Amino acid sequence: MIAMLRSIAGRLAGALLALSALAAPVQAGPVETLLAEELLGTLGPSVPADARVSLTLGAPFDGPVDQIRAIAHDPRGGTFRAQVVSNGRTVELAGRAEIEVEMPVPVRRIRPGEIIEAADLTLVRMPLERAGAGFVQSAEALVGLSPRRQMPAGRLVLVGSVGMPIVVQRNRPVTLVYEDGPLVLAARGRALQEGGVGDLVRVMNVASSTVVTGTVTGAETVSVNGPSVNGPSFNGLSSTQQAARRDAPSKP
Repeated sequence: MIAMLRSIAGRLAGALLALSALAAPVQAGPVETLLAEELLGTLGPSVPADARVSLTLGAPFDGPVDQIRAIAHDPRGGTFRAQVVSNGRTVELAGRAEIEVEMPVPVRRIRPGEIIEAADLTLVRMPLERAGAGFVQSAEALVGLSPRRQMPAGRLVLVGSVGMPIVVQRNRPVTLVYEDGPLVLAARGRALQEGGVGDLVRVMNVASSTVVTGTVTGAETVSVNGPSVNGPSFNGLSSTQQAARRDAPSKP
């Protein structure tokens, strides 16, 4: 049953691609180039703007192309079919179609903790089916980030394998900070996870051994909020901080 539904869905997708309004007269040019431009237009936002289509006709065709009536692409088989008007008659064309996109890859091995720079990356062209949604698709999205694990040269970069530069190291001391209006509380903690600015990490309060989750806000600094910080999570405050906490007006 599932196989039948998938087959029906595939045929419907092909039919939708094949349905196109009558095109305006096509300018003269190599038929492969004209068909590639038309096919790219039918794919719309499903492919990156820098995508390129490479077509190879299954049989020679050297006639003029007055109009492209319809074109359909089978991404699984890498083939296409088209109807063109040539000298007043409709001609069926078919062949291979390969869609390529540019993807960023490192030019060298980049280790965790290093900051990725533009010079560390290059763009390589590859078939669209290899450049899935699970990979970072632009160099601009990588510059300024840091790998969470080693990035080999020439390999696509997985989404989630990079992030903001690590400023909180696992098992290293951090400052736990809680702010509530004019009230600022701080305590010593030990990071149980590493993270960059904006990451959520778990931290153990050194004095109370309570584990809390907070947001990395800077070098060796984690901000926490919520009811738990008003309890044992913030034992071990300095005397000044304890006084500030004691003298702070209680909330209704």
